[in-house]
Amino acid sequence: MSSDTTVHDSFIRNILANKKIARDYFIKYLPASVSKKLNFSTLAQLPDTYLSDDLKKSMSDVVYGCDRKDGRGSVKVCLLVEHKSYPDKYTPVQIGGYIFSALQKQVQNKEPLSLVIPVLLYHGKGKWQYRTLAGLFENIEEDWKQYIPDFEYIYNNLGALTDAEVERLNNKFLAASFLALKHGFEKEWLGRNAVNLLLLASAGPKELQKGFIIYLYSRGKLEEKKVLNSLPEPIKKTIMSTLDIYIERGRKEGIKEGIGKGIEKGIEKGREQVVQNLLAAGKFSLSEIAGFAGVTESFVKKVRAALQKKK
Repeated sequence: MSSDTTVHDSFIRNILANKKIARDYFIKYLPASVSKKLNFSTLAQLPDTYLSDDLKKSMSDVVYGCDRKDGRGSVKVCLLVEHKSYPDKYTPVQIGGYIFSALQKQVQNKEPLSLVIPVLLYHGKGKWQYRTLAGLFENIEEDWKQYIPDFEYIYNNLGALTDAEVERLNNKFLAASFLALKHGFEKEWLGRNAVNLLLLASAGPKELQKGFIIYLYSRGKLEEKKVLNSLPEPIKKTIMSTLDIYIERGRKEGIKEGIGKGIEKGIEKGREQVVQNLLAAGKFSLSEIAGFAGVTESFVKKVRAALQKKK
């Protein structure tokens, strides 16, 4: 997994790990035929329960359980969200692995089988061609298709939505995040729209705002003074305190080109140093540090272990 992909993974996982934001996302983007049958007051994240140990090491997905409104026993619907920032022909194979992993874990846990509904969130620039698993098999005879474990998945393409449609989301932090993801490969656009994005994101939880700020500044070409001077004081303080920690090493070495340049220098110096700085601050959880630095939690644990050995 490239460092660029890891940044997107961490950012999206942090967003959708927040139950309120996940709930607003599902209500807005699930088909009505699905959402009208779900009792969203029972929505609960299932971080490890429905994944095999092998998949937990590699997946970037978020899994939620939700009861049906009709109360059919204790059966849940598992909403599995996978995201892609580039076209991937073999995504149905990946999603299929997740589905059967979830079902196998339910069997191991001696639970009634719960339906797993895959949701694909796509925010890349390349054109995505929707394919099912059966569609990957070329020139296969019709009577052989019965042996393919086929399934559909819900496809949510941010690129197919206008910016105005995204901004009209009731959850303004989710709107800011989706706009940043949609234009995540357009540094100039992020720079021009940074003030509006930060204003929208200020409606979200403080801990998520920090991750959003790091993502925006690391992906966009922002003019430091212009952005800060256009924002209310509370938002400005949040930005400054967040970025001060992130570029601490750059400041110590005399980097004076500005916040945007400082972040670029910080990234060049290596994500390990960023993680060390955040650990030293003593204010963030492992998942928050992973999100800010664009690394996995296992990487953060390794850095922490290495630091403890030096003491």
